[in-house]
Amino acid sequence: MYMGGFGLVFTFGCKTPDPPDASATAVATAYGAVLTTGDLQAEIPEDISVRDSAGWADRIIADWHQRRALVHLAETELPEMERDFEREVAKYREALYLHAYEDRYLREHLDTAISRAELQGFLEQQPDLFRLPESVFRARWIVFPEGTTFPKDVRGLQKQLASKDPQELSTLASRCADAGLPFDLNAERWWTWEELAELVPLEPRKAHRQQASRRVTKINWPADTSAGRPLDQRALLLVTEQRKAGAVSPVERVADRISELLLHRRRNLTLATMRQQAVQAAWAEAALTKASTQTDNPNRITSNDTP
Repeated sequence: MYMGGFGLVFTFGCKTPDPPDASATAVATAYGAVLTTGDLQAEIPEDISVRDSAGWADRIIADWHQRRALVHLAETELPEMERDFEREVAKYREALYLHAYEDRYLREHLDTAISRAELQGFLEQQPDLFRLPESVFRARWIVFPEGTTFPKDVRGLQKQLASKDPQELSTLASRCADAGLPFDLNAERWWTWEELAELVPLEPRKAHRQQASRRVTKINWPADTSAGRPLDQRALLLVTEQRKAGAVSPVERVADRISELLLHRRRNLTLATMRQQAVQAAWAEAALTKASTQTDNPNRITSNDTP
């Protein structure tokens, strides 16, 4: 038994000691506080050179020394009533906990999917929030290569562009795609005239006529080197729908704004429900108490009294 015990002691006595924790090594001290290697490394960016990291380390240590010296002065020279921050610190700690928990709760419980019906419903409830500052348009168009003439069957293309037959439009779309022509035959998106002009050569002097027309317009914009157009530009354009400035915006153009408002409302409701449930659960666990707030004044009427 003795030898067994001796052997056990010998085994533990010869155990290799754990290597020291390099991150705990002190690199600076101030009034009993210690700045460790781990603290220092946490402040230095990872993607800098060894030479630059030395400069960073010196600046961090100097800043830490300054802060600790000033904190020491504040702790020793401020009157006691002026350095009692326990209540503020407690409130700040609570705020950090609440912020972190609510963020996590929202990540796990907030439904961020918003349907088109919800977007449209909100728009109809609050139309004055979404008035158009300028007119917007839906349109179909085909743009031809600069410097080329219209194809010989341009009248047939105009007819196809104006067609309401899905098969006709599908055939035209295939032809444009095969020829590498910029086009849009769906006319689903709403554009301001300036946005549309970034895709289609729209001559400003003819804008009013082109906007008002409900027929396919042949755009033939001659070259003008002084205006930065070295080659002729040609396109076919059909404005299919227009909403004028002051009208309620199409939902597509304000979907992002409405989504933000709906998510903000949903976020507040989710947090309010969570807070209410937390209080109810705490009461159910008998973790909360409340002292009576009634006074001894017999003339006082409380919510439980009858007049």
